[in-house]
Amino acid sequence: MTARILILGGSRFQVPLIRRAKERGLRVITCDYLPENPGHRLADEYHDVSTTDREAVLALARRIGIDAVASFSSDPAMPAVAYVANALGLPGPPLEAIVKLTDKGAFRRLMAASGLPTPRHWVLEAAAAAGDIAAALPADLTRLIVKPVDSCGSRGVSVVAPDSRDLVRALQQAREHSRAGRCIVEQYIDGRHLHGDGFLQDGRLVHHYLGDQGFVAGTQDTLPVSTFWPSRHDPGVLADVAGQVEAIARAAGLAEGALNIEARVDLAGQAWIIEIGPRNGGDYIPIIQQRLTGFDFVGSVLDSALGRLPAATPTAAGRGVGVCYTLHADRDGIFAGMQVSEAIRDKLVLLEVIRKEGEQVYRHSSASTSLGVALLQFGSIAERDRLMADLPSHLAPLLR
Repeated sequence: MTARILILGGSRFQVPLIRRAKERGLRVITCDYLPENPGHRLADEYHDVSTTDREAVLALARRIGIDAVASFSSDPAMPAVAYVANALGLPGPPLEAIVKLTDKGAFRRLMAASGLPTPRHWVLEAAAAAGDIAAALPADLTRLIVKPVDSCGSRGVSVVAPDSRDLVRALQQAREHSRAGRCIVEQYIDGRHLHGDGFLQDGRLVHHYLGDQGFVAGTQDTLPVSTFWPSRHDPGVLADVAGQVEAIARAAGLAEGALNIEARVDLAGQAWIIEIGPRNGGDYIPIIQQRLTGFDFVGSVLDSALGRLPAATPTAAGRGVGVCYTLHADRDGIFAGMQVSEAIRDKLVLLEVIRKEGEQVYRHSSASTSLGVALLQFGSIAERDRLMADLPSHLAPLLR
């Protein structure tokens, strides 16, 4: 009989997994609450069920009968993936581990309990008053970062001074973007950001490739816009990040699966883990990483969901030179297309523009205002840095 896999989500970022499952001859069933998502047109069945409603997804899985459950590049869907897999005895991550990694408050508690470098932090519960945290903050802090505990895509994230009126507004904004109505206040780590994907097998980080992340100017490193591989950081720092990631995964009880890793290296050279998402990165991060390293993220995620992962074979931590760049506008306007110079055309691995000419677009403020994504590969770091230093002259939206 043909194996049946339930894939949570049908957005463009889930399409690579849906395509691969179809290529392998699986019957693919997708679900989310957006029937117009492109992945559903590729699936054999689509059901209008929210990927964050665990009980509804489990009821669907029982009704249709499945052999595997998975998602791709989606933090919000992973608790339901784990819940369904655990309830039906299918391959999948432990729910407790996923909750510890996707809830920012639980994640920080896990880091502190593991003895790892942990920013000072305070969680504002749904029933608490914003002033409660503002009054309790120590006087030596100069900057804070405020986030929803359960959101992604930079939604509801702010950097503020602890004694400013902006703090209360930032707390309220973070709560509005939290499904649970909770937010976290953290000590802001001044430094440079690392970002990339990894894959766990048998509790070991068998693959990872970290790059230097860039942000939209003026956002105080809250709105990422690019990742450059390889990182310029010292190999010892990168090894420290990998070791911390493995320690956190062990403490959480996660032994297998894809990870999206964010870390910060402060001015003294200390590495701090910012987030570990138990899934691949968005903006086709796993696609460019496969191009640069040869590691097949899509196939590995599918094999893991089917319980068919081959024996672990650790890979080198990095190889090729590349960039993932989020297409965006720096002002509101009417979209009139993308300008692409001849100098970078042969460097493009993928150029996906998701806005139509004549469509109203807005100054980039979160993942929802993205215009698309560009993946690029270069022959050398020098070539990458030369071309990307003047990116607006090579790759920029036309607005009117």
